[in-house]
Amino acid sequence: MANLWQQYQENKANKQGMYFPREAAADLGVSEGELMADAPKTVYLGGKSNVRGIVLKLHTLGQIQSIVRNSVCVHEKQGLYENVSISESSGIAVNPGGIDLRIFAGRWHHVLAVESVGEHGKVSRSIQFYDEFGTALQKVFLIEENKDAEWHAFIEAFKTADKPVFQKGELPEVSVPRLAEGHEKAFQERWNELKDVHHFNGILETFGIDRQESYRHAPSGGAKQVGVEVWQAALEAARDKGMEIMIFSGNRGIVQIQTGKVHNIVRARGYLNVLDGKEEGFSMHLKDDEIVESWIVRRPTRDGFITCIEGFDSRRKTVIQLFGKRKEGEEEQAVWREITDTLWQRPSETDSN
Repeated sequence: MANLWQQYQENKANKQGMYFPREAAADLGVSEGELMADAPKTVYLGGKSNVRGIVLKLHTLGQIQSIVRNSVCVHEKQGLYENVSISESSGIAVNPGGIDLRIFAGRWHHVLAVESVGEHGKVSRSIQFYDEFGTALQKVFLIEENKDAEWHAFIEAFKTADKPVFQKGELPEVSVPRLAEGHEKAFQERWNELKDVHHFNGILETFGIDRQESYRHAPSGGAKQVGVEVWQAALEAARDKGMEIMIFSGNRGIVQIQTGKVHNIVRARGYLNVLDGKEEGFSMHLKDDEIVESWIVRRPTRDGFITCIEGFDSRRKTVIQLFGKRKEGEEEQAVWREITDTLWQRPSETDSN
């Protein structure tokens, strides 16, 4: 029987159009990590003990493309993997407009170096990070063609003779943590007392609820559920105003942040795409029709109200957030407030719910 990689190649030959490893792995009933580890030129760079060292050496590979995805959004950014601080549990790369990351390193379990040759003979090289179940968390692709020496040095520094062992597991049932009866007033008081949006998760933990549930109990003017049309409308408004926004997207292991203007919005093949590779080194592919709930949320801080647009998938996970560009200590841009006010007031299918 052919190995996983051979089966993927055979299936790919019979497919029309693109057929990515993630899709192929699902068809084969294995994780993407298992499939990629089976590719003939893949090298295992080790498990959790090697993650920190590998991440801190990624800058030696020069300009890269970082791809982070979840169930509905693929977020692609080019730049240098620099200014990184990382421990066993968490990490950060602060590069607004570049490779800007918030890393949950405790969930990074395996690292693969993947090399493959495309249909036109072009060599693709990437460092890929996976969780314990073989789900891809981040893929870092080389984009400079003169990095042979650096690539081979990287492999030699971290390669192991072991093979990754991925766990099998079923996703738990989705539960809805309801706000306890009689707690709404206290929750709204805590919301209104916020000085830093980074403290919001602490409030959720105090009341034992998640973000979606919290928005249903927000104080007046704090949150409004809107339709999925908000995503295209917000991106087009930011483009037309020429303003810089921040686009957050990620998964259980990482969040990647794009900061910049929006230039080219294209809807194709079921995706709402931002194709700004030339202008911003950024692209995004969003299945906005698979976003289960979309909210406009306005929370107080010591610098005034901060507004975001946030989307959730069917497992109640945040899959994308839009903010106006701002720095700590600065007020929200007036033009972002105008855009979100307009979107808030627009009639939506959710208004009748």
